[in-house]
Amino acid sequence: MNHQRTVINTIMAATVLVSLFAVVSSAASVSGTVMAGTGPAASTTEVHGPTGYGGFVDYFAVDTSGALWHTNGSGTWDSLGGVSTSSPAAVSPYGTSYYRLDVFVRGSNGALYWKYCQNGWSSWQSLGGQLAAGTGPAVASWSAGRLDVFVAGTNGALYHKWYSGGAWSGWQNLGGKLTASPAATFDVAMSPASENIWVFVRGTDGAVWQKYYLNGWSSWTSLGGQVAPNTGPAVSQDLTLFVRGTDHQLWHKSYFGGGLGWTAWTGLSGQPPETLSTASPGAVLLPNDHSMVGVSSTNGNVWCSSDVLANYQTWDSVGSPP
Repeated sequence: MNHQRTVINTIMAATVLVSLFAVVSSAASVSGTVMAGTGPAASTTEVHGPTGYGGFVDYFAVDTSGALWHTNGSGTWDSLGGVSTSSPAAVSPYGTSYYRLDVFVRGSNGALYWKYCQNGWSSWQSLGGQLAAGTGPAVASWSAGRLDVFVAGTNGALYHKWYSGGAWSGWQNLGGKLTASPAATFDVAMSPASENIWVFVRGTDGAVWQKYYLNGWSSWTSLGGQVAPNTGPAVSQDLTLFVRGTDHQLWHKSYFGGGLGWTAWTGLSGQPPETLSTASPGAVLLPNDHSMVGVSSTNGNVWCSSDVLANYQTWDSVGSPP
């Protein structure tokens, strides 16, 4: 496998960074209303295949009533409705040449719900299943028209459902024992970049465990660390992992090819200025090939940082739903 990071078009990178700072510069007037115990989701939209990601960074958060909200470079939050009981998961399908977003949540009845934007937002659709209380879904996409969703079942096992050819599959039991929401991605640096999926979970021992698909599913492997109870990992598309540690600080580690493997767990050099909530973080790969992590605070606000500026030392508020 070649896990060297891809070279991203600089014009696309400039576009998304302008959009990102347009969001954070207008966030001061937004009050903190993110539902306790839920974290944010982020996705980079308008994917243009192997040349990288372009367009906007889109953020999603759940308010105190359970409604899902969305914001991007416009600096305003829009309600997507619904009644969510978990952190959302969002993705822009890889390889699309148009604006497309897919978002997933756990509904008030414990089932998985799906909503997408393509020339306007669809209505909410139930995909069934039963997600463990206090957990949300994870989603990855390695090609246009392909979605892979992962959830923690009520028995603690990892379940997988995928969308291909315009239809959803049934549920596949991948085993394991999850104690929080999973995280999932595909590796953009693989060649070809299709048909690879990486899933990360918090195990019963508090450590991060991984499972990946490449011509078949691997066995479970521990990546160590200690993740705070009731929180799960987050992962960006360059295989950078983020967790909230038992010390209430953010930690990360990354995977590199060429025999280098996983780095050691390292605390982020900067931490959010507000206390972290008991919720999983979110992560996304920016168009300039840098990872961004998003968190929610006990004040109900969303904060984000990346290794673009001083290696996670700078944090910006994206605000919260009005």
